[in-house]
Amino acid sequence: MAKVLVVGKFYPPCRGGTEANTRDVCEALARRHQVTALVFNHEPGSKEEMRGGVRIVRCDVNAVIKSQPISFQLWRTLDLAGIDLVHFHAPNFFAAALLLFQLRGRHRDLPIIVTHHSDVHARRLIRRFVLPLYHRLARKARWVVVTSLKNAGISADIPQGARIAVVPLGIQAADYAVSDEAQAEADAWRRARYGDAPIVVFIGRHARYKGLDVLVRALAATPGVHALIVGDGPLRQGAEDLAVQLGIQARTHFLGNVDDAEKLRVLACADVFAFPSTEITEAFGISQLEAMAAGVPVIATDLPTGVTDIALHEITALVVPPGDATAFAAALRRLLADGPLRQRLSGRALAHVQTEFSMQANLDKFCDLVDEALQKKCPVSRIEARC
Repeated sequence: MAKVLVVGKFYPPCRGGTEANTRDVCEALARRHQVTALVFNHEPGSKEEMRGGVRIVRCDVNAVIKSQPISFQLWRTLDLAGIDLVHFHAPNFFAAALLLFQLRGRHRDLPIIVTHHSDVHARRLIRRFVLPLYHRLARKARWVVVTSLKNAGISADIPQGARIAVVPLGIQAADYAVSDEAQAEADAWRRARYGDAPIVVFIGRHARYKGLDVLVRALAATPGVHALIVGDGPLRQGAEDLAVQLGIQARTHFLGNVDDAEKLRVLACADVFAFPSTEITEAFGISQLEAMAAGVPVIATDLPTGVTDIALHEITALVVPPGDATAFAAALRRLLADGPLRQRLSGRALAHVQTEFSMQANLDKFCDLVDEALQKKCPVSRIEARC
């Protein structure tokens, strides 16, 4: 049994797709190996715990610079002695610099796998000084794992010479199936609050690239439709103010963060799921998978990332240009008016999720990459895309 060190940014219960993937991969690896996750703590202080067979070391954060955490505790704790493989989650510039410093001398041949979740946009000063260090780390890696080959193709942060492997994110589709009893309860909850109004649902962090303003503007052009908006973030107040400005605050319902049970109830109420992201920071979009698994038809945007590996226009979703509220509103009206189209898209989408985005299958694929790297069967001498 090998000793695997996973260096990540944050770890659940801290919310986020990267955090959930870090946990899922750690727990899958822990069924084969001894795994330690070294991460920043999303709460004050430092602590160590065991969860899902994984030893989790959470380091106190001393400062956050342009969303990049800085931790002296991480600097003191990061130790590669006795480690057989390092799995690094990027972007995480501070930890990348520390790890690269450690990978000298007797540790220079230690196998590394990097999971590149997304590029870092803007933050010019940080990129100028720290990105070269990340490039060195990525070139040393036996694999740089991306969730879509499209993401590798458009990345400005993955260096030339990195060896690419594609492992999509996934879900357990059965976890999102809605029983007849749960559907009846959700229908009653919906009628009591919104009557017979059509419902569009958004689930995600209220951040710039999520395009929440596009959805609010589209809603203003779609009379009678209500939006249930789940999540929170720095742009929530701006979206609420925009709804007031457009006179649709009575139809725009900001529900904040919810637990898994409440999220399933909201999805069970939905006629349409909105995924209006506007920038390539949106590298995948696992909330699309969740909606599709729950049988909800999706409207997404035509981003050149893994988003459109999931949302296939007129097959598994309707896809519109990013940032185009008029086109989004038109797609929303079309989908709400066409029951057979909703059924066709949702049926094909569910099959797509089940065949291409199985969590267990993709976690097994990643674990196989780790085992291959541990056996040192992967010379890091050329670019090779492994899908």
